[in-house]
Amino acid sequence: MAEGFEPTGDGWTLANFTAAIHRGGVAMWAWSPTQRVARLDGLCREFWGVSESVVSIDELFARVNAEDRVEMVENWWASEREPQAYSFDFRIGDGAGARWISARGVGGEASRVGAWIQAIFLDVTYTKRAEEAERLLTAELAHRVSNMFAVARALTSIVARDAKSMPLFAEDLSRRFGVLHEATALATRSQHGDHGNVPMGTLAERILAPYRNGANIDVDIADAVVAPPGKVNDYAMIFHELATNSAKYGALSGGGTLTLRGRMEDGAARLTWEEGAAPSSATKAEGTGFGSRLLKQTIERSLGGRFERTIDADGLRFEMVVESV
Repeated sequence: MAEGFEPTGDGWTLANFTAAIHRGGVAMWAWSPTQRVARLDGLCREFWGVSESVVSIDELFARVNAEDRVEMVENWWASEREPQAYSFDFRIGDGAGARWISARGVGGEASRVGAWIQAIFLDVTYTKRAEEAERLLTAELAHRVSNMFAVARALTSIVARDAKSMPLFAEDLSRRFGVLHEATALATRSQHGDHGNVPMGTLAERILAPYRNGANIDVDIADAVVAPPGKVNDYAMIFHELATNSAKYGALSGGGTLTLRGRMEDGAARLTWEEGAAPSSATKAEGTGFGSRLLKQTIERSLGGRFERTIDADGLRFEMVVESV
């Protein structure tokens, strides 16, 4: 090494290197296959939510997300035998607060120090959540494009039934598409901070306006029920999803009755969407498909609310409650 560049001084210590590694989200650990215990450093204990330095492997396994546990345990034991670099990912904990961990090391004898096998854990939660958000965004985009085509077909069918001439048909269809575009633009502008709170009634009316001539629609949402700027697009998506499904299978497919109510009750916004029996013979199983998952994701995760949906011979009832809008 060139003169004057040799590492010296109090800063060149194992403790400082360990601190630097920890700041990078890397934890160090070792485990004994025969004793079925693991030795964890401070950051590793934080990952697992334990206080002891030496912990039973089975206790750690029990803390792994149930969906990941079987594959994770198989990979864990395989890392002892297979003499090659490995990397496997899993979650510790459940729900939105679960931590994503990547276990990395070299299997076989190369990683052994006596009876112990050494490796690292890397916190990859941020990366995994970003990947999940990207996948959801891609799926949502594909779903919305599919929905727009479904809306186009439904609106074309509705307008065609009452059209007296081709020019009137084109004019009416263009107007309905224009209103739908305005509703989408309203949500987009609000999402980017160009507007304040948006009355929920206004948003619902914009989205349902293209279906007005084909169904009996009654919107009664109190002025106090509003969507804050950052959540307008969420509510627009919910109304649009419900309207799209109704246009394909329910009251908005022609001649049906839709009632939309909104009230503030004890500080919570309660929205109720009720449809009479669908005039169409088309049916669809409840709770299936990406649309249902998107509704659940939006209402429960983004808005922090809850909802119930029932479909029977009398029609559909959808009710959602958001504690604070």
